[in-house]
Amino acid sequence: MPLFAHIFEKPHRAANQAHFPTNYDGCGCWWDEEGVLPLAAGRGFNVALVGESQWQQEIGAIVGGRCPEGHNCHFPAELMFDDSQQDPNAIGVMIGGRAVGWIPGELAGEMRAALHRLNPEGKPVTCKAKIIGGWDRGREDRGYFGVKLSLALPLKVHARR
Repeated sequence: MPLFAHIFEKPHRAANQAHFPTNYDGCGCWWDEEGVLPLAAGRGFNVALVGESQWQQEIGAIVGGRCPEGHNCHFPAELMFDDSQQDPNAIGVMIGGRAVGWIPGELAGEMRAALHRLNPEGKPVTCKAKIIGGWDRGREDRGYFGVKLSLALPLKVHARR
């Protein structure tokens, strides 16, 4: 393998995984899927989820496990009202059908009200997500996975093309 190819090789590519899902539109979202309510993206990945520590194995399965460099991969995420939680405003986040965390409590109440207003039909709600971290450089240097969302705040629906 040429030197530069090895230096700049992405961990997910080394694991024979595409960096983006096949329906990635080049702008960071998956807007053409029918029957979903896509939320508009914010500036960068501005909402860090909470509770990812409970879902490390699930998040690792999504990205294909740990690697020396860690991950920085984009995925579509689905927001779900989590009525099983003790917080009546809890909003869970799923990627690829796997739970990965929750919207922080200080945002959840306002977001839940906005989602009811924006989505009276009750369609699945999607947004941009990024999984970061998850490096493994040996016994003394392992990083947790984290998940961030890109959301325009206050929430808005993405304008379809």
